[in-house]
Amino acid sequence: MKPNTLRVMEALNGRSTFNDEQFRYLRNMQGGYNGECEFVAVMEDLKCPHILLRDLYFEPKFSGPIQIDFLLLIGNTAVIYEVKNYSGVWQYSEEAYRQKEFERANPLIQLARTKQNFKALLRELGYTHVTVDAVVFHVGTTFTLLGAPENRNVILPTQIQEHVTKLNQYQYDVSQSLVDLAGQLELAVRVAPPFTKMIPEYSFDMLKKGLKCEACAGFVERFSQRICLCPSCGHKTNRADAVEAAITDYEFLFPDRKLNGSVLAEWCGGLISQSHIRSVIRMRNDGSNRK
Repeated sequence: MKPNTLRVMEALNGRSTFNDEQFRYLRNMQGGYNGECEFVAVMEDLKCPHILLRDLYFEPKFSGPIQIDFLLLIGNTAVIYEVKNYSGVWQYSEEAYRQKEFERANPLIQLARTKQNFKALLRELGYTHVTVDAVVFHVGTTFTLLGAPENRNVILPTQIQEHVTKLNQYQYDVSQSLVDLAGQLELAVRVAPPFTKMIPEYSFDMLKKGLKCEACAGFVERFSQRICLCPSCGHKTNRADAVEAAITDYEFLFPDRKLNGSVLAEWCGGLISQSHIRSVIRMRNDGSNRK
């Protein structure tokens, strides 16, 4: 499931005016989410006994907040995975990854803090005997890290298959202690505070109306009765799909506002007929009544 902040930013993209920093933030969030999806696909190849938990956020009493992308429970070990989806050629140093004018903090630094805080949480929960490991997991076939030392805590794209193969060699069942721990962790999970700094202020009247292109987030034009064409990238979109996406964005951006015919017609930029509007609202109301 996409983070709420990403959902909002994608819904606003094109309808609101983003500055350069907001565009970079959106692209980074999309890259991170796509990287997590790729990690999930990789983990589907795991044949060894394991438990995989994702999107964990904790607020322990005796340490700082903990945010974990994925936690793999295998044997008697809990492995923290920090997933990174970078592209291009980067230069490694102990402090940072560098690429021309860009610089990102070395993820091992944050991972070390996460590991220590997680150990504190385990002590709080009474699981001091659990071994904790932590790995930065790089996905993305175009990513290259120059000067990276040999480090079992850093998995590069070319090492992913070898890493999965090694995990699959471990055929012991997940210990009952870790099974119990998984339940305790799910009870301890908290809702991560939303990061709203990059979300621009918006209202219905402020936002651009129309149907968005699924390929580039530009706005489409009527091409035929059932097809819309994006003048920016040339992508053709099924009009029904574009309308459904527009309504989904509207309901996500304005959860407290009622959807009616006039609002839907305006939100879609006049590209749908009154009969289609009535049909869409009727189908959505029927669906709500069946729930």
